[in-house]
Amino acid sequence: MGIGKINFSLPSFNPQKENKNKPLANLNEPIKDTFSFSKKKLSPIDIAANEVASMKDADGNKRFSEAEVTDFKLAMSVDCIDVDTIKTFKDNTNFNMDDMKSVHAMRRDTKDDKFYDKVNDAIAKMPNQKPDHFEQNKFEPKKEFSLQVLKKDMNKLDEAVNKNHPLGYSYKFDAKTGDIIEKSSRDTGFDEVNGEDEFTMTSTTKDLRNNTVTTNKSYYDRNEDEFVLVKQTVVKNDKNGKPLRKEVTTPSEIKGVFDVKYTYANGKTKQISKATVDKKTGIQTIKKDMKSENGTRTQFLYEDDPQGNRIVDYKITNKDGKILMSNSQSFEVVNENHFISAKNGYKYEITTDDKKLTVKDIHHDKETSIDFKKTCKGDRKELINLLKKVPGEELFETVDSIKKLTGKKNVLDSYFNPVTKNINMGDDLFVFLHELGHAKDAQNQKGFMNKLVGEGRMFTNDEDIQKTFFKERETFNKYHSDEEREHISYFTQAKGHYQGELGGLAEVVAETNAVTNTFTDSKVSCLGQRAQYLQQHFPETIAKIRDAMNWKDDLDAIEYYGT
Repeated sequence: MGIGKINFSLPSFNPQKENKNKPLANLNEPIKDTFSFSKKKLSPIDIAANEVASMKDADGNKRFSEAEVTDFKLAMSVDCIDVDTIKTFKDNTNFNMDDMKSVHAMRRDTKDDKFYDKVNDAIAKMPNQKPDHFEQNKFEPKKEFSLQVLKKDMNKLDEAVNKNHPLGYSYKFDAKTGDIIEKSSRDTGFDEVNGEDEFTMTSTTKDLRNNTVTTNKSYYDRNEDEFVLVKQTVVKNDKNGKPLRKEVTTPSEIKGVFDVKYTYANGKTKQISKATVDKKTGIQTIKKDMKSENGTRTQFLYEDDPQGNRIVDYKITNKDGKILMSNSQSFEVVNENHFISAKNGYKYEITTDDKKLTVKDIHHDKETSIDFKKTCKGDRKELINLLKKVPGEELFETVDSIKKLTGKKNVLDSYFNPVTKNINMGDDLFVFLHELGHAKDAQNQKGFMNKLVGEGRMFTNDEDIQKTFFKERETFNKYHSDEEREHISYFTQAKGHYQGELGGLAEVVAETNAVTNTFTDSKVSCLGQRAQYLQQHFPETIAKIRDAMNWKDDLDAIEYYGT
């Protein structure tokens, strides 16, 4: 049929031959869907997740929760877990998915194809108990791991503690040999401390490699929101179990500083740290005479009076008698607005008025100032009071390294921002000098990203300082259990530190600026043990950092005396 020049054909209504004998469709019959869909092919991750989801425990219940299965899928997608790990430990442990990821991570870190066999051998050595928790050692992440049996029926206080300090029993193993190298237990309770019924945490650790037994008791300080040491005892024995020395650490008369006393097998004693307060004059005195494992000696003397006058003498000598560091400081309060600061022969005159603080280097005849309105934010009165206690040379560093100070109520929440060059902090000299140490470390950093990731830090990235620190850290870890290591985990944590691989050293740099100038007072008494351990066991690192921090003195000397 055609219309004009367009041709088209009409459809045929004749049935096709193959349908001629078929009955016509029933008009009342529902139309059948003639489309079909093929099933979506599952990915390897989905298949693995389904397998994990179907796993049952000994009682026939689901071995892993839906949240853990989801966690598994996400972790597997970034190669942080696999089904082999789950199959290996699903029946002989109570590991949750985080534990499974941890054991998988350690196998990857150690590059040991037989690592799972070693973990299973370690599990078999435990006293008829399934481990609840696997922990890759944060101090020696390629050498040590722990299996823990957690405390059951914990109350809310116990649960809060358990997040950072697992309660129950722990067995630490050598990752290479599979041998048990440490046994420990930790629990909580309520005991009388300073006349008050306090929430306490107690632990006992047997270090089988070094034949030492460490007992530790701490109480929860509500003001600091941290645990503070009540007493620590370390008993060192020879290979036959015969006592060699007992080390007892207790709070001193100055809150924030600890007395440490050694008692030897022959009955002789040595006081390596002692802090006292004169009841008549109010003068505080701290004396320390300590040696590290390689014989490096640290001598520290601090003294102050209620008026704010103080002296600090700090000397580090190696085992051959070579002086590695010698600092002698004084701070004199002339009146509430006039101070004289001195260090190793250099004198600084500090004056204040309502608007600013002025500090003058008398020897080099140079001067700088801090404008209170421009620099101090928040509680300006507290910040001004703090600045009046800062040593003269550190005030020059404050001007060079910091743009603003912002007051915070909680001293322990203080921090330095490397991007803005601001310090947020409360009124505490130790904490300020710690944060100033970070600022001094970051003073030469250039570029936004470098500041964020810590590249270009002046002292942390110094290869000589790094070499010394890593050597002392290795020695410390060799001779001390995790209970003692924990005191300075902020400095020595090798895996999982919030600042990365060199994060611990960055904190040592900052702490060195504090411990060589002052002490941990009552506001930060929870930091006392870490300062004590750092001073005793990392003296060569402290000396290296302090020497590097004197680079401006060298420039001044060249300018003053000539080359």
